[in-house]
Amino acid sequence: MKKSVGFRTVAATFFTFCAMGLSACSNGEDRSSLVTGNLATAEEMIDAFYSFDASKLEPFLLNAGESKQSILGYQGWAEGGNYLVVSRAPCVAESKAVISCAITVQDDPVLALETDFNVTDTFHITFSETIITKVDTSSNDQPIYYEAREWVEENMPEIFEGPCKRTEGIRDSPGDCARAITEGYRQFMIAQKVVSNSPFIPIDYNPARRIETENFVLIPLGPDLVNQDYAAYMSSIEHIQKTFTRSSAWPHENITVEDAMKDVLNEQERFANRESFAYSVLTKDGERELGSIYIRPPSKPGFDAEVSLWVTQGEFDSGFDSLLYEWTQRWIAESWPFKTVAYPGRKIEWAEWDKL
Repeated sequence: MKKSVGFRTVAATFFTFCAMGLSACSNGEDRSSLVTGNLATAEEMIDAFYSFDASKLEPFLLNAGESKQSILGYQGWAEGGNYLVVSRAPCVAESKAVISCAITVQDDPVLALETDFNVTDTFHITFSETIITKVDTSSNDQPIYYEAREWVEENMPEIFEGPCKRTEGIRDSPGDCARAITEGYRQFMIAQKVVSNSPFIPIDYNPARRIETENFVLIPLGPDLVNQDYAAYMSSIEHIQKTFTRSSAWPHENITVEDAMKDVLNEQERFANRESFAYSVLTKDGERELGSIYIRPPSKPGFDAEVSLWVTQGEFDSGFDSLLYEWTQRWIAESWPFKTVAYPGRKIEWAEWDKL
């Protein structure tokens, strides 16, 4: 039987090593002390953020690189959105270099959505020794938050060209933007309540799940197509902004794959709930997305549905946009249960559409 080593022997050996000047014990103590100090700094940074005083927050971000302006901008957004801290968990060490702080808040944009939900924002604070070098944030926003934002982008584009305009990815006036978005979300909810009084499509109508033509295939947008979808719109940001959204809010260069996945999951859920129908237009082999078609409830009176579509810059240059638009009109007329369909920016000029 192997003889066990007693606690006294281990302890004596450990203290002997420390006495000999070896670094094994001191490094552990130093590291623990460093993390403890950084936890305290992180808590102080959170205090400064929710003071809504940029002069208190900025000293923590002097070495935070590109994230400095992003976090200062987010503080301005939080102030404009009347963020009220509901609960605040202690900051924790996510790793040796990263400390995370989770804060649950009540805010005006989410209140406007009437979901009785409080969002939790998590700050991920990266340290180099005792210096903050980067701050990222993540949140558990509900799908309706992204749905409402998309609606505002399409129906109130002036918000993104005015109070929510960005310069090099940073909002020019984040506080004003938060207030404008809050009003946009209120308008979104009004529109939703009008639509909810009657179903968008008849209960006995089942939208197609796959359509094959001679030149392309249509499949409902979902997570299996996230890579093709992301590659398509990120390849044609400026083109789509001018022809599809009239806004710089979507797409934009800072969209991540994670953002893209949230978007397609939202579209998949809305399709399943028969609320709206987004289709990816793919090459025959399904490897590449050529564009997308969206069939949605009308945002203006006098219509049964609202249809919009985009194609990539390359497909537009090849003339595919006009071909897809003509095909879409025939498809909607022949296969969908709508009598009056709006095609904003196509049959109806944007200037006229905005006045409706």
